[in-house]
Parts: sequence; structure tokens; C-alpha cells
Amino acid sequence: MDKLKSIKSEIEELLKKMIDKFEVEVKEEDGVYHVVIKTEDEAPTVIGRHGETIRAIQKILEVVLYKKFTEPVELLVNVNDYREKQIERLEGIAKDIAERVKSEKRETPIRSFSSYERKIIHEYIAKNYPDLTSYSVGEGRDRQLIVSPKKEQIEKETEDSE
Repeated sequence: MDKLKSIKSEIEELLKKMIDKFEVEVKEEDGVYHVVIKTEDEAPTVIGRHGETIRAIQKILEVVLYKKFTEPVELLVNVNDYREKQIERLEGIAKDIAERVKSEKRETPIRSFSSYERKIIHEYIAKNYPDLTSYSVGEGRDRQLIVSPKKEQIEKETEDSE
């Protein structure tokens, strides 16, 4: 059984325990398996509060597939375009924070984001704000993302004002 069919079979078995009506499509792109779940009324059950359930499903599926194939299988589980909407929301937050950092000229911490969410924000800041930087500090649940002006930007502004 190939990986695509195996991933589809495993996710379908898991979803049958949670919801009644759904469709699953699995495709591979650059070594990442994209699991797309379509469901009408039951999406909130699969997504969960703040995406907790969808992340848990993804993690469980990764563990099951690792055991099955004896190698890591990189997955991204998506339900009814949830990930696209999540990226839009996170990019909006990143833009707001970046504009605040630029106007106040000081770093701003952002808390309570998953590693996936922090990655989206880091990428947005790097791509759209060359005069800013972002990095993560802390451990586990206390990990937070910091957005700040780049040091050379601060030094240049200091020189310009002298």
C-alpha cells in the first residue's frame, strides 16, 4: 500500500470515530502530505477550539504513520480551508504588530501562539518588513515571539538624529 492511500485510510478511520459525513483528499507536495478534509456541519468538531483538535489529529496521524513506515511523515491537515483563513488572520496580526513596532521604535512580545503560528508570523515579518526582525524566546507554553526593529535600523536612526 502506498503512502497516499495509507494516509487516507488512517485519517478516514480516525474521522469515522468523530464525525459522520466527510470527504478526504491526500496529495503530496515537496515531501509534505496535505490532508484536506471537507465536511459541512461538522468542521468545528474537527477543528476544535483555537485549532487544538486539528493539531491533535495531525500529531496523532504523524505518530501512527511513523510507526507504520518507520520514518517521519510530514503532514499538514486542513479542514474546509481553515489553514488559509488562519494564515490570513495571523498575517493581519503580524501586520498590526509590525506597524506598532515601527511607530513606537521598540520591540513587542506576542504570546500564546503555537510553533506553526509563530512560523507564519516570522515568515510574514521577514518577507514584508526588512527593517524589522522577529525571534522566539522562552520554553514550552511560555514561548513567545518578539518583533523588534533591526539593530542597524536603530543605529541608523540614532545617527540621523545627531
